[in-house]
Amino acid sequence: MSFDVLMKEVGALGDDERRKLLAYMVTLADRDDAAYREKLARKIDDATPGRWLTPEQVERELGLGSRE
Repeated sequence: MSFDVLMKEVGALGDDERRKLLAYMVTLADRDDAAYREKLARKIDDATPGRWLTPEQVERELGLGSRE
């Protein structure tokens, strides 16, 4: 598949599919970045309560709100 065809295919994707593609592309870009992996591991391992969000705070930050 040529790059031009690929661009047309991506342009025809819906919003949700484009977001998934973008997330996948970021994952591909980051997977071989050792510095990024180390930084992410430090954040995951950090148990300092003041640096973590509650599930409600995460929903607010992401603009998810209640889906009931």
